[in-house]
Amino acid sequence: MNRVCDFDPIVRAHQGAVRTFLRRLCRNSALADELAQDTFLKAFRVRDRLSSVEDVRAWLMRIAYRCFLDDYRQETRRRDLSDHKSAPDETPVADTGTQLDITEAMNALPPERRACAMLCLALGHSQADAAKITDLPLGTVKSHVTRAKTALRESLRAYEGSTS
Repeated sequence: MNRVCDFDPIVRAHQGAVRTFLRRLCRNSALADELAQDTFLKAFRVRDRLSSVEDVRAWLMRIAYRCFLDDYRQETRRRDLSDHKSAPDETPVADTGTQLDITEAMNALPPERRACAMLCLALGHSQADAAKITDLPLGTVKSHVTRAKTALRESLRAYEGSTS
């Protein structure tokens, strides 16, 4: 049996969620796509472990988060060395109104908090799953999600009482 073909349905089923998660974390579509590709390459290399994986999506998200953290740390080191800060190169084109405000509110969150919020609030993972994916203690994940909700509510206060 061809092992590449066995992996193809996994990529098809989960690539959208992985890319969305990474795009929110990176705030850069090109980088997120690159990290998503790295995620699936790393997963493919260790695909023999798939039989022992209970939740493939959570497993892929964990790999994606680690790819993001590795890149984030490298970028932070480069930025510290060059002492040059640049703004994220992506500005949402299709987003308008509420979507743009939500995107900006999410982007304002620190990376770990944004990851926990994305996993639990946007992608529907449990806080226990988010703790496994991010390798953070469950209490820390709960705190990040609660603080993210508070920050998002504060950022989006203008929409209170409005109807859709």
